[in-house]
Amino acid sequence: MIKIFKSLLILPIFIIQLAFAQLNNIEFRASWVITWDHIYSNADPGQNIAKIIQIMDDHKAANMNAVIFQVRQSGTAYYESSYEPWGYYSGYQYPGYDPLEIAIIEAHKRGLELHAWFNVFQTSSTYPGSPAAEHPEWICRDRDGIPMTSYRSISPGLQEVRDYTIDVAMEIVRNYDIDGLHLDYVRWNEHTNTGRQSAEPQTEIRRMDGIISIEEQNNLTLNPSSRYLYDYLHPYSGGIPDGYTSWEEWWRESVTSFVEALHDSIQSVKPYVQLSAAVLGKYNWSGWQGYGTVFQDGAKWFNEGSLDHIMPMSYHWTTADGFTGMLEDDCPQCWWLFVQPGVESDRPFTVGPGSYVLDENNVWYRHTDIVNAVRSLNWVKGFQFFSYGTWEDNDYFETAGDSFFENKTKSPPKPNNNSVTIEPPSLTINPLDNVSMELTIYPSSTLNLGWLILYRSLNPAATIDNGEIISIQYGSEAVKFVDILADSGLIYQYFATQTDRFWHESTPSNKVYSTLTPLPNTYIISNNYPNPFNEKTSIPISIPSYGNVDLSITDLKGKIVATLVNQLMIPGDYIVDWHGKNDKGVQQASGIYLVFLKTNDKFRKAKRLVYLK
Repeated sequence: MIKIFKSLLILPIFIIQLAFAQLNNIEFRASWVITWDHIYSNADPGQNIAKIIQIMDDHKAANMNAVIFQVRQSGTAYYESSYEPWGYYSGYQYPGYDPLEIAIIEAHKRGLELHAWFNVFQTSSTYPGSPAAEHPEWICRDRDGIPMTSYRSISPGLQEVRDYTIDVAMEIVRNYDIDGLHLDYVRWNEHTNTGRQSAEPQTEIRRMDGIISIEEQNNLTLNPSSRYLYDYLHPYSGGIPDGYTSWEEWWRESVTSFVEALHDSIQSVKPYVQLSAAVLGKYNWSGWQGYGTVFQDGAKWFNEGSLDHIMPMSYHWTTADGFTGMLEDDCPQCWWLFVQPGVESDRPFTVGPGSYVLDENNVWYRHTDIVNAVRSLNWVKGFQFFSYGTWEDNDYFETAGDSFFENKTKSPPKPNNNSVTIEPPSLTINPLDNVSMELTIYPSSTLNLGWLILYRSLNPAATIDNGEIISIQYGSEAVKFVDILADSGLIYQYFATQTDRFWHESTPSNKVYSTLTPLPNTYIISNNYPNPFNEKTSIPISIPSYGNVDLSITDLKGKIVATLVNQLMIPGDYIVDWHGKNDKGVQQASGIYLVFLKTNDKFRKAKRLVYLK
């Protein structure tokens, strides 16, 4: 049994403060998984599948809730594509399994979202069947009309390129149970004809996006005429395309029209699939930026709803102050100034720390400070780290799950005006032994597929915003979860919810409780002891159902002397002490007193107490 003291009422305040630090149980958490981290051409299918399973286990150990899994790279595929050949890391052939299908299954088993990472216009591969091989006319050209010979990109300015790329993307959306489609290289390329030369396929594939060398940046600044920003239908010699006032306007609009059309296509088929983009970390400031350098208007897409989720590649910053500066503190060189309409529409803005950059600069330990600093800005909804491989090299998943990602969180909900009300699931509990509680969640019949969320709390007033999430599982069937209690002497409250694919959440289910003995079936005030008393008496009470409990001491005239309990309580047996003082701490006179038990404003029981000084 538990002794109740009024000082324990500070517990709910602590829980709420902790939840605020983690965005009220909502925080996107993921890492980017590059092809070469999940598939090896010299490994057999069993080994590669085991690697995917390990990747998902690592994300779960870190209490992440999503995986950004690369499936299209350089114009080649790592899934069953009817458009493009298998990629370099599968030996350009079917690897004996479908990496994307396996990744989705294993992610969902662990309550993780799977976002298919899709490189858009960077299509450097010339392997037969790739777009650069089959359509060399699509490759970007310089002012003299000469096409790229390395790091090839196909032109966003060509309608046929945009249509083809949307077809490739929509095949994934239609054929796979993904939660999101994640765009990378959704922009014009940054290459110039300076020192024009070829590169090995692996060198081209392993080029990191988001940051360029000082030499490359100088080429862009000092020799802009050398850039590959034209195509066979829009040569420099032909002048600015009709309907546009500048080349910059045309470059920017061509990429925007692709994003808008792809978003519309996804909405028509699977509106719950989130379209996100990895955009350059600097929107429209500095020499290397999205808006002015590669003509990528990420803020426009985010604000107008062509993107459901924006993920800047935040690789330029390695300190907590640097992150808060580029987000909000260093305006006008900050994101907040340009993304407020998107944020106000409840679309997630998350940051992408370059873990590999922290590693290279020997400041890996700053992950914690960066995460905590970003959390101070409540409009930022989470993190995606680049990349999984760097975290694996530093054996960081369990460390993160034990520290700044200690508590599980839900993914941010996606706005959807057409969603229906979701009925809550039902919850049962079965004690397996002194410390093991088997909980079963039974989904309601109003939802086919979604997420089932299990909460636990010692706080009777816990909600979906501050209850501790102990399990998130995906599916439409009943699921079981075994909770191992750290202290079998405490009574935990459990409840569950379910969501649709948009992460819109139901109200809580019925509540169940961890106890090895039967819960009380009626309200009871047992005889206090000792009685009579002169210093302290203990009053046993039994509570059979969840609700507000009022336990008060009155004199014989019914005047309240002291309120011992006035709070929400879960079912169970409790002991409440009274020291013979009123609510102001003044010792009372000897005599007979009454203790009244009320719940939800209804009288339940009363007992007499004899106090002797």
